[in-house]
Amino acid sequence: MSGITVSRRGDRIVAVKESPSGSERAERLLTEADVLQRISHPNVAEYVEHQVDPVVQLVTMFAGTDTWERQPPEGLTAIRALAVVASVLADLHEAKISHGELVPAHIICGPDHRPILCGFGRSTALSPESKTADLNAIATLLDDLTEDLDDDQRTQIGAISTDLRCDSLSAREATGRLDALLSSEIPARPARQIPKGVLALAAATLGVIAIAAVSAIDNSPALQFVAVSTTAPVATTLETTTTLAPPAVGAPTLINQGRRYAIGQPGDVAVVGDWDCDGTDTPALLRPATGEIAVFSDWPAPAAGIAAQHIVVVDGARSLEIDDQDACIVLRVRTANGSVLIPLEST
Repeated sequence: MSGITVSRRGDRIVAVKESPSGSERAERLLTEADVLQRISHPNVAEYVEHQVDPVVQLVTMFAGTDTWERQPPEGLTAIRALAVVASVLADLHEAKISHGELVPAHIICGPDHRPILCGFGRSTALSPESKTADLNAIATLLDDLTEDLDDDQRTQIGAISTDLRCDSLSAREATGRLDALLSSEIPARPARQIPKGVLALAAATLGVIAIAAVSAIDNSPALQFVAVSTTAPVATTLETTTTLAPPAVGAPTLINQGRRYAIGQPGDVAVVGDWDCDGTDTPALLRPATGEIAVFSDWPAPAAGIAAQHIVVVDGARSLEIDDQDACIVLRVRTANGSVLIPLEST
């Protein structure tokens, strides 16, 4: 992050880039400012403000101290991170924007190692030429960051890289193939059982309450909990404000491994915790209107769905909390009369 100053603007920590007016770097900063003003995305540097006098200055929200140039992801973590970057690039392409210089120095290691794209100084409106350049950049990242994988994984990554360079694979399709590779390498966790007699199971709604990654946000059925990934296509143009995959208005929003999810409906309450002590945080969702609580064992992949692992009902439930009582996190439900714990491990 050379040439960047970290400072404070009010209660915000920001990153500041500046350059004398008239320089080539100044022109790139103005281009980047113009692009970032029109993008709202959890994996793109967030615009705060810019100025042109006495020097050109661009201010964005501070996202992290290191880039992939200094701290590159490795192994399966690299595949997962590259799937996120490919997904973000696909979102940009669907908004008719090319990045223009997608290199490790322009990918910040954000919170929870979430990749944050910056360096939009060479960004242009999408054209066949700029799209090809972006796809070649993703292919180069795939080649350079996955050298420590085994032969079979490298063969699969090499095929994706080749197809990107041949322009026979879009960024969205590359995301899907990387997600599929991850799914084949990471075994599913076994289902957990809730102790009988703790709370009444809402048997009638089992299979109806689900978390799913879908292609658009719509009015979900009353008992369907829906998560929308940032891989959702959004039609827009370079001339208008671009908000990529916006969450449902009023719905809880969560971020997991660089993808944003709008879960449930307005008025629902969502929390994230490691419910089974396996080292992975997953969502739990409360619908106060009905007292239904859905607990999920994983996050949905793009274009896939995951049924809730547990569904319980607590009369008068109005909020969820995580209760770190011992080695495992326990879900606590608050009601007007107190609270109740929901142990999620079998006895």
